Amino acid sequence: MTSYSPLQQAARQIRRSIIDVAFHAPVDGVHLGSALSMVDIATVLYGSVMHFQPNDMASLERDRFLLSKGHAALALYTTLHHYGVISSEQLMTFDHNGSLFPALTPMNPALGIDFAGGSLGHGIGYASGIAWHQHLKQQPWHSYVVIGDGECNEGSIWESALFAAHHGLNNLTAIVDLNGFQSDISCEQTLKMNFPALWQACGWHVETCDGHDIDALQHAFAAMSNGKPKAIIASTIKGKGISFMENNNAFHRAKLSKEQYQAALEELK
Repeated sequence: MTSYSPLQQAARQIRRSIIDVAFHAPVDGVHLGSALSMVDIATVLYGSVMHFQPNDMASLERDRFLLSKGHAALALYTTLHHYGVISSEQLMTFDHNGSLFPALTPMNPALGIDFAGGSLGHGIGYASGIAWHQHLKQQPWHSYVVIGDGECNEGSIWESALFAAHHGLNNLTAIVDLNGFQSDISCEQTLKMNFPALWQACGWHVETCDGHDIDALQHAFAAMSNGKPKAIIASTIKGKGISFMENNNAFHRAKLSKEQYQAALEELK
């Protein structure tokens, strides 16, 4: 019988929640692949890295998490649920009319949602602004932002990266969820990019790791950045955890059948 660490168990449960909530959502499709690829990143952040109180997310005295690839909102909602920020009842309103938890993240810091996702390329600029303010005020808090590899086609990403390095924002960490796909095709078909070289050229400290390896992620987050902002290039698999979804861009946004739902849950037992 396979033995899982507490963080690995948490990641499996979060993936089960993603599948369950997506299946019961009253819509014709949910962004599954991009949510599943970042689960381990979010689990390590909320489970062992970030400083926050689940019952007091409105407090300014905490680390911030910004989901720039806002279409992966369900990964954030289910992680917040797992770590006690939002209730099961709230989570199951996902994408219902009038819900606080639609398909793209609305800004709601009281519920731990620090950025409104949707239009790509802006999360790192917003995170840089928060980090700069905290840096000027000599506050101890850290900002973490998850961005997609396809999202890195946006020029605003690199303007913000240069800004953060110029101001020495070592209280800022960007995690590139390198799953190799964007909405329609692979990222390399759109624009080939050498991510470590690009972030280094912008003046960032760079760590590369397997984005599904809990120990490797913890090491990357803990690594000293030598007074620079840190970029973690995390290689991931789109649809990770469900064999028929992995590297299958048909599940970028999809509605699960009953058979697919049951098969997915079976794999995550």
